[in-house]
Amino acid sequence: MRINIRPAAANTVMVVHNLSSFTPYGNLSQRTLGAARILELFAAARRIRRDLQSSATHKPLRNKNVALLLAGPVHSEPSALQRAATELGARVSQVWCRQPAGALHVDIVPMARTLGHMYDAIDCGTLPAATVREIEKAAGVPVYEGLGLDSHPARMLADLMTLYEHPRPASPSPNTIHFRGDPGSEHAKAFISAARNIGFEVIPEDNPPAANDAAFVVDACNSPRWPMHASSHAIDEQRRDENHRSVIQAVLVDTISRA
Repeated sequence: MRINIRPAAANTVMVVHNLSSFTPYGNLSQRTLGAARILELFAAARRIRRDLQSSATHKPLRNKNVALLLAGPVHSEPSALQRAATELGARVSQVWCRQPAGALHVDIVPMARTLGHMYDAIDCGTLPAATVREIEKAAGVPVYEGLGLDSHPARMLADLMTLYEHPRPASPSPNTIHFRGDPGSEHAKAFISAARNIGFEVIPEDNPPAANDAAFVVDACNSPRWPMHASSHAIDEQRRDENHRSVIQAVLVDTISRA
C-alpha cells in the first residue's frame, strides 16, 4: 500500500492506493432531531458567522487538518466544505482514493489509522459507504459522509434555518410549509420531522386546499438542492448559502473540538 503526497502552498493533494469506501462517523444523521438540538445548531451557526465577521483573527480550527476524500478527479474549484473549513483556519487536503483494478478485498484499517494520525477530521465525499465500517473504529477522528453536499442533512437543516429566520406573512397560516415531492424519502422524512419539531406545520402535496394558504413552498421533486419559495418575500439565496456554510462550520467546530 502506497501513499504519495504532493506538497502545495495551500491545499494539498494526496493519492491513496488500495482504498475502498467509508462509512460516516460522528456526523449529522437522518435520525429525528429534537427541537432543542436543532435550535442549538442554528444558534451555533449564527454565533460562528458573527464571530468570523467581527474578527479576522478568530479561527477556531487554526492548525487543524481536514481531509476531503475524492473518488474521482481532484477539484480545481473549492467545495462548500473546503471553503467552510478554510474560513475557520483549517488546512484542507484533497485526498484521491484509488483501488487497483482486480482488487477483491482491501484491509483499510492501517490506512484509516494513518489518515487518523495525519488529520483531525475526514470527509468521505461521494465515496460508497456500505462496505467499510472499520474506518469509524480505526481512524479515531470525526468522519463525515459528504458534509458539504446538498444531499447531506446539513443542507436540509440549513434550508430549515433559512425558513425559520424568514419574515412570516400576516396570514392565518404563517408557519405552514407546502411540501411538494415524495414525503417518504429519507431526506424528506428528516426534513418534515425536523420542521414539525420546531413549530412548522408541513402540508403534503395531496392536500391542495390547505397548501394554497401555505407561507412557504419546498419543492423536493428533483434536485437535491430543493427550490424554496415564500408567499411574503423572495427567499434570499445568498443567505441560504451563508446558512449552509455556517451550519457546516458549526458541525466542524463541534465535532473536531470534541474529538
